[in-house]
Amino acid sequence: MVVLAVAISVAILVMLSVELDWIAAAPSYFLQSLLLLAAFTLVIYRYLDRLKSPEMFLQIYLLSMAVKLLGYVAYVVMMIVGDKAGANKNVLFFLVLYLIFTALEVIFLYRKIAGNRPR
Repeated sequence: MVVLAVAISVAILVMLSVELDWIAAAPSYFLQSLLLLAAFTLVIYRYLDRLKSPEMFLQIYLLSMAVKLLGYVAYVVMMIVGDKAGANKNVLFFLVLYLIFTALEVIFLYRKIAGNRPR
């Protein structure tokens, strides 16, 4: 729910920024970047949240980060090649979204781990 709320909030904020002339136009890969990052975050969180083996949590989390980063690199290269003129705006938007969704993922996974810690 939080990932969906953040994605919708970001979409509204970008559209509002364009409407109020704070930015000239939304990045050309605005929707694709938003959906990709929200989906990856949601899938990884769901998988790690349902993981039954606490011993494997760190290995699977690190593996998911490596796979995610490789996928993101391929996506960023595709964005740059697909829109050379808007590459700076697209990559900057992607990086801001990456920071937001990664922070959400880390916060929720930390809460899960901290809640499972023996006292």
